Amino acid sequence: MRLAVERFRVKMQSSYRQFLQDRVEEIEAMGLPTEEEKLNKMSDYYNDYGLGGLSKWSEYAPPEMVRQDREARAVTRLQDVPNLYHEFRDGVLPPRLPTEEWRQMCLDVIESVCNEKALRDDEFKDFHIPRCVELGHFLKYAQGVGTPYLTGYGICPFEPVGCVGVKSYAFPDHPNVLRQPPADISTSREEYTAYLQQEILSEVFISGTVDEDLEVLVGFNTGIGFRQQHKEWQSAYLYCRSDDESETTLQDWAWRVVIFHADGDNPTPLYGRKPRFNSIPEFLDWYSTWLDYVDMDEVQDILWNPSGGHDYPLSDDECGS
Repeated sequence: MRLAVERFRVKMQSSYRQFLQDRVEEIEAMGLPTEEEKLNKMSDYYNDYGLGGLSKWSEYAPPEMVRQDREARAVTRLQDVPNLYHEFRDGVLPPRLPTEEWRQMCLDVIESVCNEKALRDDEFKDFHIPRCVELGHFLKYAQGVGTPYLTGYGICPFEPVGCVGVKSYAFPDHPNVLRQPPADISTSREEYTAYLQQEILSEVFISGTVDEDLEVLVGFNTGIGFRQQHKEWQSAYLYCRSDDESETTLQDWAWRVVIFHADGDNPTPLYGRKPRFNSIPEFLDWYSTWLDYVDMDEVQDILWNPSGGHDYPLSDDECGS
């Protein structure tokens, strides 16, 4: 898993830098007279570049988001943009589960709540949902993965345990932060259990329309991607199998990462295939190919359509910003 995450990190960082460099060359070719105008054009894609000043942040804001905002505001030349920090520059959210005890706690809760769900179904009440061991290996190296938010491009993150874990703060010396109790694994267990029970034990436990050729026993949502203000793609971690006899690799019950279109018929191909994966490394290798499939004509049509307009939705996991 360590090698899979590192391979993913290298590919994502290279792709992000290449995407920005391509946009720099594209904007330079427009012949805009000032750096301010060039940065304004670049801001259509990601941050609000070159605004100057400082944003007002909650004292509980994560350091990655604050650093990203400050560097974007301070930049004065278009050519410097590819070198700026972005929290998803390499696609990886830093791990927040610092010890094996924390990671096993999350797996305990997932296993317990998922089996509680299965017991409520007469067909599966004698069926044991296995522990998602591979997820524990992933959480050792990352809290989740995602792409830098590209306006008009709706790929979703994969953040399987959300905000659970030990948080870091951009303003650790603020009095309110200093008064925060230290992260407690027992409290986190109770909170995470209550959250998953609310999500998984409801009649509709997956938001969105899962692939119609998949039989899903249990699972949970792990991220939403937006296109402008509209949900576009959703990710989930599902204990599932295929009911399509031609899908020989999906016939057995197993934990899988599945991505599905938020509002359309599924399965909908994405990045050249049906996006469901027998392993997290397989998912990471696929996810990191995003640059190969970006349709810039489509993206720019969405960005610069007069009937559009910017709407930068908050991620599912702002964690106090």
